[in-house]
Amino acid sequence: MPRRTVRSVAAMSDTDANPTPEQDDPTGGDEGTENQLDADNAVEEDTLKTLDPDDSPA
Repeated sequence: MPRRTVRSVAAMSDTDANPTPEQDDPTGGDEGTENQLDADNAVEEDTLKTLDPDDSPA
């Protein structure tokens, strides 16, 4: 039988998992996604703002 690969998941209590205010979190979760997100109109711009983790809620 092939050996199973075990993946490690960061615990919620890990300090590295908690972002600091100095960090600029990418919209959409990662840099690649953020670079692909482009709004064509005002409605799409508003939608992208809701995905921005650094934007304060309304």
